[in-house]
Amino acid sequence: MGSKQIIFKEGASLNRHPLFEAEHFSFWQKRMEIFIQSIDPDAWNAIVKGTFTPTKEVNGELVPKKWEEMKDDEKRKGQDDKKAKNILTSGLSSDEFFHTTRWKSVKEI
Repeated sequence: MGSKQIIFKEGASLNRHPLFEAEHFSFWQKRMEIFIQSIDPDAWNAIVKGTFTPTKEVNGELVPKKWEEMKDDEKRKGQDDKKAKNILTSGLSSDEFFHTTRWKSVKEI
């Protein structure tokens, strides 16, 4: 009887994000990856590759575009980081959530 049974507080759901449990991080991490990919693959891409920042050339240098200068598709792509951050932090306790506020992008979290 060397096996150890792991008991989880909630079941899987198509609509409810997995709740974070540090003790079972690897399990939670994989479930959250699947959950986010099922909601929006572009949001998952923001986690893996980082935030999309539309740029423009000014005096031979690339600078970030202002919100008003972005095309609709650039705005949508720029929202992927925020969408992923919202999904990811929704499964955290308040203490865990406030621990993540020091990072700006979802990739850092």
